[in-house]
This record gives sequence, C-alpha cells and structure tokens, in this order.
Amino acid sequence: MPLISQLLQEAEQRLTAAGSDEPQANAQWLLAYALGVSRTWVLANGGEDVPAEAVQQFERMLVRKEAGEPLSHIVGVQPFCGLDIRVTPDVLTPRPETEELVEICSAQFDRKGRYEFLDMCTGSGCIAVALANKFPYALITAVDISSAALRVAQKNARLHRVEERVQFLKSDLWENVMGTFDLIISNPPYIPTADLKDLTREVKCEPRLALDGGADGYAVTRPLCEAADGYLKPSGLLALELCQGQPRPLARGLMEIGWKAEVKKDIFNIERFVLARKN
Repeated sequence: MPLISQLLQEAEQRLTAAGSDEPQANAQWLLAYALGVSRTWVLANGGEDVPAEAVQQFERMLVRKEAGEPLSHIVGVQPFCGLDIRVTPDVLTPRPETEELVEICSAQFDRKGRYEFLDMCTGSGCIAVALANKFPYALITAVDISSAALRVAQKNARLHRVEERVQFLKSDLWENVMGTFDLIISNPPYIPTADLKDLTREVKCEPRLALDGGADGYAVTRPLCEAADGYLKPSGLLALELCQGQPRPLARGLMEIGWKAEVKKDIFNIERFVLARKN
C-alpha cells in the first residue's frame, strides 16, 4: 500500500501540471476526504499506509480536479464560519472573504438580539445559515433569483437546524421582498462581463449567474443599493462584498445620495467591503 506522503507528492505534481489552483492544498483535502479524516491528520501522518479503497476513491477525485472541477463540487461541502456548507454546481463556492463580511457584520449586533436580517443573492445560503447560527433569536430572509440555488440553501438550513428561522424567497432582487430589516447583507454578482474569460478554470465551473455583474460589474449592485434604504429599519446596516476597485466608487456614490458609508479591507489588504447606513 502506498504511503500518504507518496500519494500527496504525486498528486501535487499532477495538479501542478494540470494548472490547478493551490495544488498542494487541494491534494491534501482530497486525500483527507478519501480517508475520512481531517487535513491536519493527513499532514501529521505522512508515513501511514493508505488502504486500496481509499486510493481508488482518491484517484477518481484527483482526475476530476485535474479536469478543473472545483474542490467543493468534488467533495460536496465547503467550510464556512465553522459550518460545513453543501455546495453544488448550482451555487457559488463560499469563500474566506465572505466569511470576513459575516464576521464584520456580526460584530455590529448583539448576539441575543431579536433582529430581522436579509441576505440578498443568497446562493448556497452560507451567509443566511451562518447568521442564523450566530444569532439564535434572529429571523433571516434569504433571497435569490435561482430556484436551484434556493434548493441548495434550504438543504443547508435543514442540515444546520435553522430552517425554522430562515425564510427562502425567490425574487429578482426586490421584486417580491416585503418588510424592513436591521441588516441587508449581500455578496452579489460583481465581475464585469469582459473579465469572466480571465477567471481560473475552477471559477469558470461555477454558475455564471452568480458571477456576472454586467458590463461595469454593477448591474446587480446598483439596483440593490438604489432601493435598499426603503427596506432598512432606522439605523439599519447595508453590507456588501465587491471586487477590487469597486468599493470606493460605490461608497462615494452612496454618500452622494445621503448615506454614511465606509470601505473595509479584507485579509489580503484589498478594499473589499462597503458598510453603509442612512444619515
């Protein structure tokens, strides 16, 4: 039987040759999944033998990764805010930057408060489910235009036993939304259409609907912001994740129409988030 260290070395070489993102980390995650253990365990036990059945499963997954399929699609889950979020090709894979947005917003509210939150463009439901998990007395409305995405989000709510406090709503932005909220949070499609061709193979496997922000990248963000004040409670918070170069112009635009807005950087020191309240 091959050793863990041998399989990892060979897999990393194959993924590097295939042009995969983060070949070393992906090899480790895939082998951990095949063995049913944590990535940390794999790293600490390189001298252990790998059973034939696990080797076969690892090989099948490795072939899919070489072809450019996202890791989250292969293993079916993605860690997010301490939760395992189910992921399919119908939804965007949750990312660390979005975890940051959730943490930044969570710090603005009392964990025991009876709030109403809105997650616009919910996708996998990762934000809505994470907020429901962090705020046990909050009610969350999770909105998406995609029925397929909403089905995934509903599964994640059931998986983490928060389905009674998360309402899922199919809506083209504000079309079917009613009520006002203490927080409107969103990771909308924001990549300019012309830039989609430059994305990595892995990201190109994700739904275009969750990525394409139109010609200037603001096709979804603009109408989201234009009507947001009508759906916020007094002193309510609007929180957005955007791509590099977008947050500061958006914040300036919001301030010009009467918002108090600030831009925050992510862990990579990139301006990523806009937090805004009506004056």
